Amino acid sequence: MRAFEDRPFVVCHVMGAIDGRISGSFFSAGAGAGYGPYREIWAEYDCDAILNGAVTCGEIYADGFVIALPKAAAVTPREDCITDAGLGHFVIAVDPEGTLNWRGNTAQRPGQPKAAIVHILTENVSDDYLAFLREKGISYLFAGKEHLDLGLMLCKLKEKLGIGSILMTGGGVMDWSFLSEGYLDELSLVIAPAAGGDLNTATVFDRSPFSDGGAVGFTLKEVRQFGNAVHLRYTPKNVRR
Repeated sequence: MRAFEDRPFVVCHVMGAIDGRISGSFFSAGAGAGYGPYREIWAEYDCDAILNGAVTCGEIYADGFVIALPKAAAVTPREDCITDAGLGHFVIAVDPEGTLNWRGNTAQRPGQPKAAIVHILTENVSDDYLAFLREKGISYLFAGKEHLDLGLMLCKLKEKLGIGSILMTGGGVMDWSFLSEGYLDELSLVIAPAAGGDLNTATVFDRSPFSDGGAVGFTLKEVRQFGNAVHLRYTPKNVRR
């Protein structure tokens, strides 16, 4: 994957229903036809890192969320901490307040290589959670004092870890945050031949109550057909070069 000088190239790669939803009942009505293409295209991108929000990481990589932690013995300076896992692949967990319950400092998804965990935080994380991360040997980076600064996060990932490309796989709020701020370089959308029509389920892009920015247009790059599924590649028109 191509990389920029100061930040990684970011791809949002998701599978959704014809009605735009990425979760819900459509999985029981033909979504399987999209899984093969979705995994195949994932491998084609061959990105250095996978990035997800806390909810997705809690479901896929971590043991859910911490309930209680031992009291930290001392105040930990709000300084980036890099451990050397020596794997060359990374799972980036965007969890600003520190909630994920990790087993160790690596994570692995079926069919994917083992990857070193990099935890993204803001400075209002607790000392107890920082002590937890240090005990597990997990790398962490600070990206803002109280609110997440995506630009700072991306620059640090490139500068401190050499990450040149990132595959972001949801959810919708995280996807919208990158899109609205101009940090999404490409959308890779696999449309499965199904629809659920569910209410209150995630879509490819979901605004949160705290989201900024208006609507964003896209330029179509490529269309591919995989049986009854379709793969669409787009470039957002607001991307920051």
